Amino acid sequence: MEQITKNSPLAEEEKPVIESFVYTDEESRYLKNLQKRLEHAKDERNQARPEFDGMTYPQYWKINEELANVELQPKKDKSDIQYQSETLRTKLFAFLSSLIGLNLSPDIVAFDRNNVIIKDLGNAIEDIQDKCSELDQDEEKQILRFYELLKQGTVFVEEVWDDRKTLIKDDLKDYKGEFRGIKIKTKKETADGRPVRNIISGLSVYLGDWTKYLISEQPYIFTVTTMRYDEAEKLYGSFDMFKYVKKTYTPWTGDISDGIINNSWRLNDEEPEGQVEIIKYQDLPNKEYQLIINGVPMLPIGCPFPWGFDEYNITQQNLKPIRADFAYGKSFVYENKNSVQLLDELKKLSLLKTYKSYLPPYINNSGRVISSKVFMPATITSGITPGTLVPLSDKESQGVTQSEFAMIQEMTRDIDANTASQAGSTMANQKGGTLEVEAIEVQRQAKIMLGVIIASMTLLEKKLGLLRMKTILKYWFDPIDKKLDDARNEIKNVYRIVSTSKTITGEGLGMEIVAPTDKMPSSKEVMGIEDNLKTQLGMPVRVIALDAKEVTSSKLIWTITVIPKEKKSSDLSKLMFQTMISNAIALGLPINMSYIQEEFASMWEKDPSKLFTQGNPGGTNPNIPTGNSNSPGVAPIGQPEIKKPVINLGQDKTTPQIL
Repeated sequence: MEQITKNSPLAEEEKPVIESFVYTDEESRYLKNLQKRLEHAKDERNQARPEFDGMTYPQYWKINEELANVELQPKKDKSDIQYQSETLRTKLFAFLSSLIGLNLSPDIVAFDRNNVIIKDLGNAIEDIQDKCSELDQDEEKQILRFYELLKQGTVFVEEVWDDRKTLIKDDLKDYKGEFRGIKIKTKKETADGRPVRNIISGLSVYLGDWTKYLISEQPYIFTVTTMRYDEAEKLYGSFDMFKYVKKTYTPWTGDISDGIINNSWRLNDEEPEGQVEIIKYQDLPNKEYQLIINGVPMLPIGCPFPWGFDEYNITQQNLKPIRADFAYGKSFVYENKNSVQLLDELKKLSLLKTYKSYLPPYINNSGRVISSKVFMPATITSGITPGTLVPLSDKESQGVTQSEFAMIQEMTRDIDANTASQAGSTMANQKGGTLEVEAIEVQRQAKIMLGVIIASMTLLEKKLGLLRMKTILKYWFDPIDKKLDDARNEIKNVYRIVSTSKTITGEGLGMEIVAPTDKMPSSKEVMGIEDNLKTQLGMPVRVIALDAKEVTSSKLIWTITVIPKEKKSSDLSKLMFQTMISNAIALGLPINMSYIQEEFASMWEKDPSKLFTQGNPGGTNPNIPTGNSNSPGVAPIGQPEIKKPVINLGQDKTTPQIL
């Protein structure tokens, strides 16, 4: 914990910046070659490319932003009409609305060295992922990354572990409105770490090889961002080399390759005064990471990846591929811009023609200037003989013709056919079809229209789930505190505990607790703790205990699967569930009614223990065999046992605590 002496950073004196640092020959060669790499990637990105219709990537990116956000262009002349429909933006959000209704949560499965599944461990990591997503507000971030993918055709998402220090200020006691003489106690505390996903603008990402479609095959990548000097000092001020970071940039006038070793180099020269340029460089083949602030390296040569696993911590997803050997994808808005722009142009011309029908152009035969005000209502004008002002043509006042209006309608239908499913209108015209058939047809039509888009979203969530899982295995199981065990008179580590509201098999809605620990108790001890907690909390409890060291050090095999499906509580899922049960009963199949009750209650977001009566449910055939669920915490035969920790209730009878 660090004590802060000043009430506000605005009152602190500026620290002097040391002008230069003398690098060794090895360091100089490294920095010069690194500078060449960075500048090469910048030059590659600024090249005009046929894949972007002769534009550079920044120009292509800007066009997509303008199209998606309906930015009006300035008038070409006085007669021009400022008009741009929101067709593209409306279609984009229609697709987005369909996508956010899907459940794209990853299913995680762990296998031991013998390729035997460890079911409880995968479920535990899923619970931790769900908790991290809640802390990270990932439900909203998911909408943003889907929006970015549709808008730009490519999205970059960064996975980091955030445990930065935060400022804590004590409340003012007995404050009576004074301006001076008030001491405000301020201190820095390290926040409880958690994984965070950050969407990175495509303008901030530089790729080493544009012919590599997969980011995992890139020879190197780096990001370039800017921030205020004082913010950068809070984040990176502890680095020994930060004292050489200059606030002002002075371009190097000598050999351009010597700029970085003379503390006079930036990749981009247009940053505003007081901003520092931050470059995060990653080299996967050499497992190398470097942080450069205003041209000053912060890390030693060859520094490994700080996130603890040998992968880029940035993942990339393209919406629709352009080519297998091209790194970026085609965006939804750019793919449909030509037809929409043509429709907008037709509408602009129609508006102009409608204006002409109200105020048609006239020919002045008088030989003198006559004001256009003479055509305004209730205007009396003298000195003009009949026939002096005549319409340019008798067709100027007819407005938009039927054929022109039909062309606009045809263009609109063409855009709708390419950007939206027609399943709804098709189903409305059918007669005699059952709801189940209609639901299946709706799904089929949606897959036709959204198939590639859903696939790209699914791949994105799978990649992010894999990065999140590796981050959890690296950091989540580190102790966050130590605690004295009075019973055993020893110090024990305290770990993060995750509790999730879940349906406990055979018991109804309850709580599942994932608890890392150092010493694993027996399953019998844990079952007693579960019964004790169930009595005190008034709900069923299931505890999954994990040996913190064993989980992170074991050579386990992990698989992640993301299957796009309707959310369980959606109307379509309920309808298909009803159809499944009806078909099973019609075929005379034995049904586990306990499981059916739990699924039914889950779909309607109700507690099955309250929704259904205990014992044999009414209307149920007692001769239908019901399945028996395994007791929680008992590892299946042939699998490593995942034991459960002892839980100490302490003085608080409602909050479980790990010893």
